[in-house]
Amino acid sequence: MNLNFLLFFLSLFTYIFAEKVVYEAEDGELEGITVFDELPGFSGKGYVGRFENPGNKLTITVEVKKTGMYDLDIIYCGNMGQKINSLVVNGESTGDITFPENKEFETISAGSIYLKEGKNTISLVSFWGWMWVDAFVLNDTPNEAKDLSADIDPTLINPKAIPAAKKLYDFLRSNYGKRILSGQVGAAGKAGDEGEEFKRIQKATGKLPAVWNMDFIFESNDCTWRPENPDIIEMALDWWKKYEGKGIMSAQWHWNIAGKTGDFAFYKKDTTFDLEQAVTEGTWENEKIIKDIDRVAGLIKKLQEVNMPLLWRPLHENNGDWFWWGNNPKATAKLWKILYERMVNHHGLNNLIWLWNGNNDADTPIDYIDIVGVDIYANDHGPQTTTFNTHFDFYKGKKMVVLSENGRIPDIQQCVDQGAWWGYFQTWNNEFILQDSYHTDAELKEYFNHEAVMNMDELPSFNVESYEYANGASNSSAAKDDKATTAKDDKATAKDDKATTAKDDKATTAKDDKTADAKDDKATTAKDDKTADAKDDKATTAKDDKTATAKDDKATTAKDTNKKDECFSVALGYKCCKGNDVVLTDDNGDWGVEDGKWCGIANKNKCFSVALGYDCCEGDEVVYVDADGTWGQENGKWCGLNGPSTKKCWSEEMGYPCCKVSFVYLTDSDGYWGVEQTSERMLDFAKALAGNDPEKAKEMLLVENIEDKEFLSVLFHSMADELPEPKKRKSCKG
Repeated sequence: MNLNFLLFFLSLFTYIFAEKVVYEAEDGELEGITVFDELPGFSGKGYVGRFENPGNKLTITVEVKKTGMYDLDIIYCGNMGQKINSLVVNGESTGDITFPENKEFETISAGSIYLKEGKNTISLVSFWGWMWVDAFVLNDTPNEAKDLSADIDPTLINPKAIPAAKKLYDFLRSNYGKRILSGQVGAAGKAGDEGEEFKRIQKATGKLPAVWNMDFIFESNDCTWRPENPDIIEMALDWWKKYEGKGIMSAQWHWNIAGKTGDFAFYKKDTTFDLEQAVTEGTWENEKIIKDIDRVAGLIKKLQEVNMPLLWRPLHENNGDWFWWGNNPKATAKLWKILYERMVNHHGLNNLIWLWNGNNDADTPIDYIDIVGVDIYANDHGPQTTTFNTHFDFYKGKKMVVLSENGRIPDIQQCVDQGAWWGYFQTWNNEFILQDSYHTDAELKEYFNHEAVMNMDELPSFNVESYEYANGASNSSAAKDDKATTAKDDKATAKDDKATTAKDDKATTAKDDKTADAKDDKATTAKDDKTADAKDDKATTAKDDKTATAKDDKATTAKDTNKKDECFSVALGYKCCKGNDVVLTDDNGDWGVEDGKWCGIANKNKCFSVALGYDCCEGDEVVYVDADGTWGQENGKWCGLNGPSTKKCWSEEMGYPCCKVSFVYLTDSDGYWGVEQTSERMLDFAKALAGNDPEKAKEMLLVENIEDKEFLSVLFHSMADELPEPKKRKSCKG
C-alpha cells in the first residue's frame, strides 16, 4: 500500500473517531464569578459569569493520554457586547480571544492548545469580561501536525516585484515552519541603528538580529522636525552597504497628520484628521494623504535604486482605536488599497513586501497582503499559540504569520513544541529589550542561540540583479479591481499580455515559459533567451544569471554548489544530509535534521526527473528549481539534478498590566496610572476621576447613551476616593 495513502487513511480514521469532551463551566474552579441559570439554552446545571473585574477566572482541569495540540471550543453568550478575554493554559498565556456579541449561547473556536500527557489546566481570565460561559469542549485526540508551508502563496502580490524582493520572499517562505528569524526595533526615526538595543543583544548573545526596523514617523509633510545629516534614507543606505545586502529591513509608519484644526499626531485623540474623509476622493483630506504618500514613496524609491527590499507595514495595529487610521475596518481597507495603488502603480515601488497588521474580518484586503503581522505585549514568554493559529487559520494557511512587534520574546522551544512557527519576532525598543524585567541575559542567550532561530550571520545577500521564484510560480495580481492586472499597467503578467516584448518585460524567465508551455518546454534555452533579449534581460539565461549572482545567490548557480551530488536543498540554502532519516517531506523533497539544522536528503539511486520523462544531468550546473526538484540543461534539453517571569512594572505586583503608552490619568502613592483600550467617553470619565471630581464622573454614569456603562461603573466604584485603594483598580502604568 502507498505510504502516503496509508498516512492519509490513518489521519482520516483519527479525525472521524475523535470525540468531543464537554467540561461544564460550573464544575470548574471559579474565582470572582458565580453560577447562574436564568438564560435559556445552557447545558449541565448552569453557566458562569459575569467576569466583572480584571483577573476573574474560570479554570478547568483536563486529562489527556498523549502530548499534542488539541482543538478547543468555548460555549458562551455575549449579550452585553463584544468582549476580549485571555486564554491561559498550564499557567501561561496563549493569547486573547475575541467573543463577538450575540443573544444566546453559541460555540466559538479558541483554536488549538498544547496539552501535555496527564493533567492540564485551562483558564479563561477576564480582561474585558462581562460575558457568560457555559462549557469548554475539547477533542479527545491530538491534531496531526500542520504543514505550514504547503499552501503559502508562491509569489508576491506585486507582479512587478524586483528580484531582491522576490528573493527575500522566497527565503522567508522556504524557512517558514523550520526556522524563526530574530528581530529588533531600534530608535524611532532611524534606520540601521546600532544603539543600546543592539549592543545589549550582541553582548548577551554574540549575535545580531536578522530583521531590523525603521520608522517613517517624522517623514510626513506636517512634521516640523526630521533627522538630517544623515536622514533616515541615508542611514538605511549605509546599513545596506555595510552588510552587503545580508540583512532584512522592516518599516512601519507612525503617520503624523493634522486635521483642519489642531496639531499633527498619529494618535486619534490628538488629531482632528478624519479617516472617512481621507478615503473619499476629491476631499481636502484625500488630497493631503496623497501628498504624504508621495513624499514617503519618494524616499523609498531611493532604496529601490540600490535593490533594497522592504517589509512594509503601514497602518499598523489598525484593529485598535488608538491610531487615527484604526477601528474602522472598511475605511482602513480603502486606505490600504489607496496606499498600494499610489505606491506601486503610480510611483513604481516594486521593492515592497506588504505586511498587514490589523483586522481579520470581511473587509480585510486579503488580495493586497503578502504577510500577516501580529503585535503582542504579553506578561510572560508564552508562545502565544492560540493567537498564531487564529491568524494562520483565518488566512487559510496562505499567508506567513510573523510577530511584527513583541514585548517579551516567546519561548522558542515552546514555539517549536506547539507549532507556533512565527516567521520572525521583533522586540520593541527601550525597556522591552534593555531591562532585565523583560529579558535577562540568560534568556536572550537561550533564544538567540536556539537551533530554530536564524540570526543575521546566516542570511544570504538579497542585493541581486536577477532572481526568479524557486518554485517556478507565476506572479499573481493584487486584486480583480487593481489596475495592475491589465496589460497596460502590468506588462509583467505574461498570461494577460502574450504580446509582451523583451523590451517591456525584462524579467521573463524559464519560470514564465514553464507556465506558458508546461512540461513540453520548461524554459527557453540559454541560447534562445540570449538571442532574444540578452541586451535587455540579464535574468533570462542560466549563463547570464550565473554571472550576475554567483557571488550573492547560492541558490541559482552551480559555482556555489560545486558538488556533483548536491541535493535539492542546496538551492534553498540548506546542506545535504549525510544520512537518510526523513523528518519532514514537503513540495521540495525529503528533509532531515543533523547537528540541530535542517538538511535535504538526496536520492542517490536516480534523480526525480526520470519519473517525469527527463534524463538525469551528467553535470552539476543548476538552472532552475521548482516544486519537483532542481533542474539543469544539457544539449538544449532539461535534465534533473540528483541531490537536492519576571514583572514589567510596579503595577503588575498588584495584578494590573503595564500600559503600552504613557498617558497619565491618576497619580497616587504607588505611581502613575493609565486607562487603555477604551472609548472617548470612557477616557473622559477617567479624566474626571483623575481630576478628583467623582461627582462629575457619577453624573456621566447617569447619561443614557454612554458606551460600556457596565465597565465604567466598575471603574468608578473601584477608583472613587471613598472606596478601596489602588489594589482593587483596573489600571495600568502610564
